Amino acid sequence: MTVAISDRPFAWWKEPSKDQWLAWSAGFLGWMLDAFDFTIFFLIMVPISQEFGVPLTLVAGTVTFTLWLRLLGAFGSGWLCDRIGRKTPLMLSILWYSICNFAAGFAPSFAFLAFFRILLGVGMGAEWPAGAALAMEAWPARSRGIMSGLLQGAWGLGFLLASLVYGLLFTSIGWRGMLWVGILPALLCVFIRYFVKESEVWQENKRKRLEQQRLAPAAPAIGGATASLLFTVAAWLLGAVAVAAVLFYALKIAAPIVLAGTLEPKLLALFLDDKLLGVVAAGFTPFVLPNLMALIGVQIPTQLAIFRPPFLWNTFTASMWMTGQFLVYYSMIAMFASWLQKDLKLPPGDVALPNILHNAIVFFAMGFWGFVGDQIGRRLAIIIPAVIGCFIAPLYLNTTDLTWITIGFALQGAFAGAIYGLQPAYLTERFPTEVRGTASAFCYHFGTILGGLVPPAVTYLAVDKGLGFPQPMLYGTILGAVVAVIALVLSPETKGMKFTSDLQIK
Repeated sequence: MTVAISDRPFAWWKEPSKDQWLAWSAGFLGWMLDAFDFTIFFLIMVPISQEFGVPLTLVAGTVTFTLWLRLLGAFGSGWLCDRIGRKTPLMLSILWYSICNFAAGFAPSFAFLAFFRILLGVGMGAEWPAGAALAMEAWPARSRGIMSGLLQGAWGLGFLLASLVYGLLFTSIGWRGMLWVGILPALLCVFIRYFVKESEVWQENKRKRLEQQRLAPAAPAIGGATASLLFTVAAWLLGAVAVAAVLFYALKIAAPIVLAGTLEPKLLALFLDDKLLGVVAAGFTPFVLPNLMALIGVQIPTQLAIFRPPFLWNTFTASMWMTGQFLVYYSMIAMFASWLQKDLKLPPGDVALPNILHNAIVFFAMGFWGFVGDQIGRRLAIIIPAVIGCFIAPLYLNTTDLTWITIGFALQGAFAGAIYGLQPAYLTERFPTEVRGTASAFCYHFGTILGGLVPPAVTYLAVDKGLGFPQPMLYGTILGAVVAVIALVLSPETKGMKFTSDLQIK
């Protein structure tokens, strides 16, 4: 799949060409502005709840549905990335999330706002696979770890920018003005359209795929080919619905038995909600359906090869790794501002400060752990900060002193806050060029299915059950870290690999 590279006699930052720097910059800016549009909502959930007179748990629930729709956008973008290239899906995603955020600012009702914030998830999910593939495929292998860290660290800068806007402008422009500012990322599309070139690895791979198709037996006449395609798509859709239905009812029967006695009844009802079980069943359907179809002799499309041997285990462990990391992130971040606003009654400036410091440190820490990943391997460079982060979390969650909260949360940015830096490099390195966009999109956003449960679950325990935010946030952080570490131990190492345009899907 990939081959190791040798050392170069010159500095790593001199190796990339101008086009490689521009491609990386496009991914970096797209991800930073994606983060700005998404995380700004974390800072304004309490005032939105107050203005529309709805429970905070309901407002937090929109984050869950936004994250679930990310999977739809990611899979669609990943498929487009592997078919038409990386640039166009990246531009479409940026326009999508910018327009949705802008529209949400005009909401006359909570339902209107929720609709556009949830719809934003499609564009948000579409950005990562396109931007990561474009940036990482263009970058030399020996420094891909550190640049992956800095690329992913753009998320922290986006959150930092959102925190600055909140701290400085919220009292003047309110929550609506903060959402309207979210239209500005759309301007990035001009830069991508005119200055960024398509991935050379993808272009060469496309040429080889077209050559392979030219040498293949002649296809049926257009009419017959269209009918055959429609029949195939219909068959796969029916199969997906059937498998998802079976998994849904299996979960509905098994989950109450397995979880009985482990959770308080109302919390158990939250986890056994039909919508949640349906999403989980849909998420696991791709792992089951292609293998069932193969058993009856059906030819598996290239993009679904990631759910078949020899890629199945790799796809599964990558998805579990993402699930663990999303559990950590949304336990640590999603309701942090709400905790300071609702429980500690802090003003905007005091809420913004720890978020600004945390995210400033996140950016540099992701670059650092990315550098470490180039030296000791991807997995250890993620496992070490994840474990340390579990010991730091109690330092700021078990106090109400703003000074200690600020210091602890800022310090967490260097550890649990920085475990995401190697995602662009490690995920894209794990899969062949033909399916890199689809595979990284699916695995990354599969984690949002379970990670998306965190905001409403934490809010329910904190507000409805009166536990406060700190303890649910702490338990979620530790649980996520354990899941991520186990998945990484079971995953392959990819340090020192470079991408190839060779066809690897038979």
